[in-house]
Amino acid sequence: MTRNLAAAIALAAAALVFAAVALTARDPRVPCPLIGSRSGISLEVDPAYGPRIGTARLTTCWNSACTTTSLKLSPSSTSVPMPCTPGGPDNACARMEPTSGKYSFAELANLPTSPVEVTVDLIDPTGVTLSSPRLVITPTLQSSGGPECGSPTPQGGLLVAANGALSEDL
Repeated sequence: MTRNLAAAIALAAAALVFAAVALTARDPRVPCPLIGSRSGISLEVDPAYGPRIGTARLTTCWNSACTTTSLKLSPSSTSVPMPCTPGGPDNACARMEPTSGKYSFAELANLPTSPVEVTVDLIDPTGVTLSSPRLVITPTLQSSGGPECGSPTPQGGLLVAANGALSEDL
């Protein structure tokens, strides 16, 4: 009897291990990028408004605590089609062209997936604050390559329109 009980326990344990592996294994046919997703909030500035600002500050508030982050704005670019002969393995058929837009990303540890109050101070190249629009956004869980490629992290997005208005980038 003890021998049968021991065999049953061993079989049950093996079945649990097999089930755990089967449930957590990803499809090997789905390639995952070798990068992770960072927790934080991105900022995109419309090309029509980009030349007016030199830097920005992002203030985020949740759970009765606020954090202010200085944002380094980088120039945005877009892809422009190029003529090319199709068929080669290395054909890009496009080139990158700068726009007047700008972008940045504020890495924020412990960013929740619940409402976050954000204020963006838009500062001109001489240091004068042009505006400080305020908005409530709700970050969502994002993962590089999809959920089978690792733990998702909370991310939010902000857009500054041509008129300086702030909106959530969903």
